[in-house]
Amino acid sequence: MKSPSGQRRSSPRASVQGHSYGANTPHNSSLDGILITWGDRLFYPGNRIVQVRSQPKLGSSGAHQRANAIRQRIKATVVRRVPQVMVKVTGGGRSMAAITAHFRYISKNGRLEIEDQRGETMQGKDSLLHLADEWRMGGARIPEDAEPGQRREAFNIMLSMPRGTDPLIVQRAAREFAQAELADHKYVMVLHDHQANPHVHISVRAVSRLGKRLKALGTGSANDVVPLPVPAPCPT
Repeated sequence: MKSPSGQRRSSPRASVQGHSYGANTPHNSSLDGILITWGDRLFYPGNRIVQVRSQPKLGSSGAHQRANAIRQRIKATVVRRVPQVMVKVTGGGRSMAAITAHFRYISKNGRLEIEDQRGETMQGKDSLLHLADEWRMGGARIPEDAEPGQRREAFNIMLSMPRGTDPLIVQRAAREFAQAELADHKYVMVLHDHQANPHVHISVRAVSRLGKRLKALGTGSANDVVPLPVPAPCPT
């Protein structure tokens, strides 16, 4: 398109990973097929199957529309940097009784796998008893029952992502968050992938092994919501 001065004006477009996408950018059928195949795997994990599918038939308006939808998801995630992982402090325990009850809740009474700060996993009702003893004895004393005005001895955190996200991506984001932000603290995390929105519950001991307390953790208000970037998917 030429401007009144006779100079050619470029069409608005977004650049992603060295590729430019715009309304007037020609997209060949091969690129559309790649976008659909990998876009389905990344953004719509429910469509995944074990057997490798052939690329969808190209040249049809339906395939082109699907490819454009994938382009919009890429622009939203990479170009606009839309928050993908939400972190929210949901409360915390003031006593071992409350902390142990939360362990039972997030693990569905031991049915779900629990992962601790060392990356070790445990499962079953007996593991909950051992975990509670470890927290009770490991570090500053936590009272069995809370007194009036007792400070929080643990904080409960939840990390969530939009419906349809691969639960393993949520789990990996939670693991990286905990390793970076909760270093030197005892914590456990449990993945919940049985609901519409996959999310991870983290329970972290307020006092670290160095005697320092966590700071800037709220009580579940809107100010406690923090956006985090999505970790890159592991190559398969």
